[in-house]
Amino acid sequence: MLASYLTPDFYYETVFLVPYEELWKKNIRGIIFDIDNTLTRFDEKQPSAKTAALLQRLESMGFRLCLVTNNTNKRLGHFSENLTLPGIANAIKPLTRGIRYAMETMGTKPANTAIIGDQVLSDIWAGKNAQITTILVRPVSEKDFLLVRLKRLAERWILRKYFADIEAAAPQAAAHYDK
Repeated sequence: MLASYLTPDFYYETVFLVPYEELWKKNIRGIIFDIDNTLTRFDEKQPSAKTAALLQRLESMGFRLCLVTNNTNKRLGHFSENLTLPGIANAIKPLTRGIRYAMETMGTKPANTAIIGDQVLSDIWAGKNAQITTILVRPVSEKDFLLVRLKRLAERWILRKYFADIEAAAPQAAAHYDK
C-alpha cells in the first residue's frame, strides 16, 4: 500500500526530457514544479536561461504553472525574481497544503494537474496524496542539504523496486539509483 504512494507515475532524466505535448494530450493543464534540484541546483539563486525558456515555452503552450517548494520565501523570491510564475514556499511536502493551494492558484483540479520533482519522499508522495499525476526527474546535482542527502538513501531503496519493474523500458534510469 505504501509503495503506491511512493511510486512515480513517470520518470525522466530531466525536466527538459518530459514529453509535455503528451501531457497536454492527456488533459494535463497545470504543472507544479519543485525548485531545488528539479529546475536548478539548490545553491543557485536563479534559473538558467534554458530553464527560464522551458517555463516560458510551457506557458505559451497553454500550461498553467506554479512553483512549490519546501524551502523559504526568500529562496522562492530569489528564484522567481525574473519569472512571472506564482509560487508557494514552506509547502511542507509531502503534506498536500501547498499542492492544493497551487491547484487553486492555477484553477486546476487533481485530474488535470501534474507535479514534477526530484524527491520521492516529498514531491512524489505529496502528489500521490493530492491524487495528481506524478513525474520524478533525476536530481540536477549530487549536492544537497544534509537532510535531503539522508532521505535520498531511503529513496534509493524505494526506487530500486520501481526501476526493477521498468528496467526493460528504462535501464539507464535504474542505473542512477543503483549507487
